[in-house]
Amino acid sequence: MMKRLAGIPVKSIPLFNDFGYKVFFKLRQMIMARFPSIDIEARVHAFVLRRLRRRWPFDVVNTHLFYATRFCCETFAEDSVPIIESDHGHYAFLEAKDMPQARSIFGRLNTLVCPSSANLEFSRRFPWNDKLKRSVIPYGHERQVPARERSAQPAVITLGMVARGVVWKGWKEALAAARVVRERVKAPFRLVFVGAGPCVDEIAMSLSEEDRRWIEITGHQDEPEKWIADFDIGLLPTYLPGESLPNSIIEYLSHGVPVIATPVGGIPEMLSTPQGPAGILVEQEPDGRAGVSSLAEAMTALITQHDLRAQLSARAKMAARRYDLGSCVEAYERVMAEAVRSN
Repeated sequence: MMKRLAGIPVKSIPLFNDFGYKVFFKLRQMIMARFPSIDIEARVHAFVLRRLRRRWPFDVVNTHLFYATRFCCETFAEDSVPIIESDHGHYAFLEAKDMPQARSIFGRLNTLVCPSSANLEFSRRFPWNDKLKRSVIPYGHERQVPARERSAQPAVITLGMVARGVVWKGWKEALAAARVVRERVKAPFRLVFVGAGPCVDEIAMSLSEEDRRWIEITGHQDEPEKWIADFDIGLLPTYLPGESLPNSIIEYLSHGVPVIATPVGGIPEMLSTPQGPAGILVEQEPDGRAGVSSLAEAMTALITQHDLRAQLSARAKMAARRYDLGSCVEAYERVMAEAVRSN
């Protein structure tokens, strides 16, 4: 698949270098502080997009995230070029003040591609375009690190978590549950946190010397799959608003790692297989956080029940097939071709 994609010419046109962006956004803040109705960023993007359209008369526009889609829909409001948005769960963050912009976006969009059925259902809260085509295309993934054969009974079981270092990913709940399990089971295990951010930094600062004997915090890793390949159990007790199809779970599945997660966004369908789930979904508290007791029970089950862990590992490999990169590319090709034909 990568060889096939390598034959496609790609033109990247950044507006500024890093320093230029800093200057531009500082200038934007100053202008909007005095003249709130003047959105200099939108005007710059509109100018550049129109010039690109004249220079390269592209057949379709594919946007990602709310503001990019907004800029494109406003710029091409009177243009017939099809606009396809790839949703990543960002509409869950919209507030009441954002609804007029959302209405204008959905009034112009031709196609909305969602990564999961959960995202698709959420998008129906924005019903302003009867002609809008909606479809589900899961993310595509190609494993970057060879999968390893897992021992049925490893000497030390590794529970691992990969995510952004924000509190909503459930880092604190994972740690609290692991501490409960450490008091319950005799089987040796270690906890590995891969990621960087304020919540992970806070946890790292709080660990004692005794904690560091069984807890490892790696910080940011450019290639987290190298760590995932050594996991026996993958964790993601997330309660992030707008969670859709977490990449870390896709990577867990691609390495045959059983998953313990919350039933948020598209996670339940990610773990589903004809033979049953590829992991354990834990209960959530009324505020959305993972229940620590439920999380601890799931950890205990997968640490102590080797047959169950092996069964869920086999299902994980099966669930990973739906995230084949080639299938994702082919699905996008069909959606784009249909958008052009219908234009």
